[in-house]
This record gives sequence, structure tokens and C-alpha cells, in this order.
Amino acid sequence: MSSGLHLAQWATLLHGWSGLAVAYAAVQTPMLAGMMQARAPIRQMLLSPFLAAPATALVGVGMAGAAPWLQAWGLANEGLGFFALGVTLSAGLGYATGAHVARAARAFRVYQRGTIVADAQKPARSSAARRALGVGLGRDSQRRRRGVTLAGHAVAALDETKHFKIVGTTGTGKSTAIRELLRGALARGDRAIIADPDGGYLERFYDPARGDVILNPFDARSRKWHVFGEIDHPYDIDQLARSLIPDQSGPERSWRAYARTFLSAVTRQARCAGCEDVAELYRLLVSAETGELRTLLRGTPAQPFLEEQNGRMFDSIRSVTSSAVGALEYVADQQAPPFSVRKWVAHGHDGAQVSRGVLFIPYRAGQIAALRSTISAWLRLAIFEAMNRGEGDQRLWFVADELDALGQIDGLKDALARLRKFGGRCVLGFQSIAQVSSTYGMGEAQSIVENCGNTLILRCSGSE
Repeated sequence: MSSGLHLAQWATLLHGWSGLAVAYAAVQTPMLAGMMQARAPIRQMLLSPFLAAPATALVGVGMAGAAPWLQAWGLANEGLGFFALGVTLSAGLGYATGAHVARAARAFRVYQRGTIVADAQKPARSSAARRALGVGLGRDSQRRRRGVTLAGHAVAALDETKHFKIVGTTGTGKSTAIRELLRGALARGDRAIIADPDGGYLERFYDPARGDVILNPFDARSRKWHVFGEIDHPYDIDQLARSLIPDQSGPERSWRAYARTFLSAVTRQARCAGCEDVAELYRLLVSAETGELRTLLRGTPAQPFLEEQNGRMFDSIRSVTSSAVGALEYVADQQAPPFSVRKWVAHGHDGAQVSRGVLFIPYRAGQIAALRSTISAWLRLAIFEAMNRGEGDQRLWFVADELDALGQIDGLKDALARLRKFGGRCVLGFQSIAQVSSTYGMGEAQSIVENCGNTLILRCSGSE
């Protein structure tokens, strides 16, 4: 009697709607477990009821087709063994299907574009992050070994030209992060121009055998800046003046424009007279008598400044000019081979077409007041020369640690937007956006920040 009741119960359970429900549950529940084990997103788990239906049908067809062989082995259609086998097959198929679907879907999630935020304490585990960061196997891993890293993460080659901003207060590791970038870049033969506060990068990376150059009139190892060497065409004089005396908002803007006109006119007339001596140029700009200048600049746009009735106006113009070219006094005293920033960018070390080497522009805290406008001018000349070379991957790095200390680099915003297609890579380190805003103004500072596609945020005291 007891055995007959059990057979009846199994018969009822395995047939009709109840049998279908049992088979469906035996597939769907393990399928959900397989998806969870494979870390499928919730939206994918919600699809498991729909995926379980065809899997249930597949198990049913398979069991029906195998029934004659199972009966031959002694498994009755309505027996406990037949039921256990069906449930086991359903559960196994469900779990395997769920895990496979989850993994396959994840493999097809392809990174297209946009920001990936990576925790420096964790490796890049997702396939999208690994591809975006240049971490992979075979050819990708070779690229990684030749590439650069930031905070331990590989930077994809295409992302290098999106520029870098490294933000953090003093002592948080900005310079350490920049050194990490430079180490990888220089190891593969890239060139770099580094505005180097306190000479930290010079101490670690300077290699005369590689063709490295130092540019600082207070350093005995420095080359002598050849101002006239930056001039190949008449319009280069205006570029030089704009580099030394950038625009500023506010009441000084007009005076700076007048000073640029004066600087351009004096430089042009001196060059036309065959003078290419920095000491003489400095004398004309800063201390030459008004009568001498009136003769020199007759017929130029600067002539009205020297009219007798404009004496006070000219004093103001000369004051602005003297402040901008003050470093030329120290350059004039140097006894060193001449050096042109533009020619170094265009032709490499001493015009030898050397594709390696670093231009170091070191400065101490006590020197920055004398060198600020000149360092900014060197960087601007280098950036615009890089954009004159034509499109291509030049692999030239522009590094400005403590950006705000350099004052305003005229054209930096536009350079960040355009340098990418010329292969230029900019690395800007600063303590806060507020500091950059105080130098460039809120609007331009925001553009500078937004044009740096790679960001490392360290400890910051501000709210930006």
C-alpha cells in the first residue's frame, strides 16, 4: 500500500503542470546561482526566467528521448531514480547556462569612450578597464612594457596625448607621480621639456650622454639662450614678444600691448642693423637714452611712444618691458654655447636630428622672480614650435610641476586643445584649481583643467 501511494505521488508530481513547474524550478534556480557566481549584473539576472524556459524544454525532450534506454537500465518513468536524474540534469544545465551567459556577456562589453575611474590600490580587473588602460596579453603586454604608467596603472598609447593633470597639496606625491611618467617615457626614447622646481627632476634624470640640455643662466652647466636664434622670419619677432609679455586681463592689458610693440620694434631694428648680441638688446630695451631710441625706432609702430609729450607714457611702457626681459641681464653675462629653444624642438640636440634628450629648465625658489617670465616664454616657444612641425607622433613631453609658480603661459589653453594631433603630451601639476584660476582667470583655468583627459587626484584641501 505504502509503495503504491509513493508511486502515485511521483506520477502526479512528474506529469501535467506540476511536473512542468518542478522541471522549470530545477533549471531556473541553479541558473540564477550560476549568474551570481559569475558576478552578472542585476539586469542580466532578471532575464534568467526567460532563459530557463528553453532550457527546461531541452531537458524534457532529452529525458523523453532517453526513456527507452533508461527503462532498459531499470529506471521506470515514474520512479524516484528517473525523477532524481531529471532534477540533476536540469540543475546542471541551468547552472552551466547561467554562468556561461554571464561570462559571455561580460566579454562582449567593449569600452568605447569616457572616463574610467581606477583605484590605485586595486588592479584593473574588468575587461573594459584593462583594455582602456592598455593591460592585456601578447602584443598588448609588449605595448605596456614600452609604455608609461601613472600611479601603477598603464596608460594606453592613445590616452597619452590627452594630457595629464596631477592635483594635490604639498607633500602628497605629485612629483613622484610625474617622475613615474617620465621614467617610462624616457626609457623608450621620448623627449621632454621640464620646468623643474628645485631641480628635483634634473637630479634624477639628467644624462649629458643622451644630449640633455640645462637652461638657467644661474647654473654653470647651462647653455646660453640665443634670443636672436629664435627668429627665422619677421613674424617670429612678434611671437617672441608675445611669449615674453603675455596678455593679462585688467588695467595692465593696454600697457602690456604697448610694451610688446616696443620690444618687437627694438628687436627688429637691432636685427636689421646686424646686431645679434643679447647684452646690446638688453641695453636698448632697458637703459638706452631716449634720443638714441628715437633715432633707432623712427618709422616704426613704436615711434609715437618716444615723442617728447609722451615721456610719462614711455616710462610706464619701459617699466613693463624691463620687468619682462630682466633675465636677459644674466643671460648676457654667460660664457656658454648659444642655444635656441625652437631649434632644439625642431632639430634635436645641436641640430643633429637627435630624437632623444631632455631640456631641463630648473629654478630655485629665490630665482623664480627673476626667471618667471623667461621660463614661461621658453615653454610657449617650445609648444608653438611643436605645433609648427606638422601632424605626427613627436613624443615630446611638456612638464610643468607647480604650474602656478610659472605665471601665465600665453596660449596654454589653445595648446592643450591642439597639441594632441602633433604628438605633444602635457603634464601639469598644481595644488588646486583655485591657484590656476588666480593666474589664468576662472574661464581659462576651467578650459585648461578640462583639456587634460588623464587625472590623478591626491589629497586636496579645496572643494573643487
